[in-house]
Amino acid sequence: MDIKNRIEAFNRDNAPFYLVDHDSGEFSLCLALSFVPQEYRDFGQEAFNRYAERNGEPVMENGLYTHGSGYEWEDVFKKAFEMDENIGKIGFDCEASGFFCYAEDLTLLEELGRRFRALCMDTKSFESLVCSALQEATVRRAEAEELSGTIRGFLMECPGCTGCRCISLTGLPMRRLRCGKGAAIRRYRSP
Repeated sequence: MDIKNRIEAFNRDNAPFYLVDHDSGEFSLCLALSFVPQEYRDFGQEAFNRYAERNGEPVMENGLYTHGSGYEWEDVFKKAFEMDENIGKIGFDCEASGFFCYAEDLTLLEELGRRFRALCMDTKSFESLVCSALQEATVRRAEAEELSGTIRGFLMECPGCTGCRCISLTGLPMRRLRCGKGAAIRRYRSP
């Protein structure tokens, strides 16, 4: 079966997920949350709503769901396949209104797309996966935020800089870090 027919078959059998051939040797697996057919309008949303409820958060604010963005779908997808050795072959380009991942291996996207959709269709398993993935993502983001205000965090953000140096400021437990590549001087807590 040629690529076009494989993609058409996948898209037919795995809605609302769909594959795109970018004619560059790269393919995308997509879930455009704003443009799903009416029958899939709230696809998977109930699991994200349960997460909000479990955390004492409102399900909706100003007429919009508080959870279920493309970024959160990415967290769930990564959690679903965290033990799969091929997850590193996939790039992500999600946004609030959609889940988008890409790879050069169409077969890989077909396989993971089918498996992920099957997970989504199993309501209880998907709810458990969403709650676990989003809880872990919340912890990771809090740790990253905490780290971002440290010298180590700056060096992790700017790993290619060879001219970074610390300058002590009047004995305070703060330091200033200047990137030798021209990044702005910022203040950081000492570790």
